[in-house]
Amino acid sequence: MQTIRVWFVKRDEACYISHLDLQRVVQRALKRAGVPVWYTQGFNPHIYLTFALPLPLGQQSITESFDFKTEQDRPDIDAIYWQLNRALPRGIEVFAVTRPEMGSGKIAWARYLIRFEGDGESIRKKAEAFFSRPQLLVDKRTKRGGIKQMDLAPYLQKRDWLPFTQGACLDLTLPAGSTLNINPDLILSALEQATGIDPLDASICRTQLLTETFEKFR
Repeated sequence: MQTIRVWFVKRDEACYISHLDLQRVVQRALKRAGVPVWYTQGFNPHIYLTFALPLPLGQQSITESFDFKTEQDRPDIDAIYWQLNRALPRGIEVFAVTRPEMGSGKIAWARYLIRFEGDGESIRKKAEAFFSRPQLLVDKRTKRGGIKQMDLAPYLQKRDWLPFTQGACLDLTLPAGSTLNINPDLILSALEQATGIDPLDASICRTQLLTETFEKFR
C-alpha cells in the first residue's frame, strides 16, 4: 500500500465549494481520471481520502493537499498529475504529486495574504491601530459549538504589510492545526467591529502551511 499526496490550488469560484463537496469533487475526479485508488472495506466502500487542514468556505489557497492510497507498487506520479488536471473543475488545479514526508499533525501555523480593496493607507492605519492594542478580546466558537472568549493580541505579531497598488495587502501568520486554529475570518470580523473595515472588501488566500518550527509542511 502506497500513500500519494496531491498538491493543488483552490481559487476563484472554487473557493465557494465546501469541504464536503470538495471531497466529492476529488472522488469523482479520481474515478474519471482512472487513477488506481484504494477503497475502504465494509458495507459502504469509498475512496480513502485525507485533507491537510481543510480550508474554510470562501477562502482561496495555493497550498492545499490531499492524500490517497494505492495498491500499485510503483504508481506513475506524472500520469496522475496530468490525468487529475484533466478531470478537475475550473479553479482547482494540481501543481505537484509527491510522496508525503510529514503527517498533517505536524501543521502548527498557516500563512495568509489578506487583500483589502479601498484606500490602502487609511486601511493600514486603522488596522495597525487595532492590531497594536494590548488586548483584543473576541468570542470564538469551540469544537463543541459553545462560545469562549479569547485574546487575539498574542497571535497577531507575525504580520507584515506588502506593497499593493489597489488597496492594502496583509501578510499574516496564524496558529493552525489541531491544538489551536485561528480562522482569519475571526480577525476580519473583529476588525470590522473596531474600525468599520468591511470584510466583504477583503479576500483571503492561504499561501503556506508550516510546522511548529516554521518549516514548510511537506
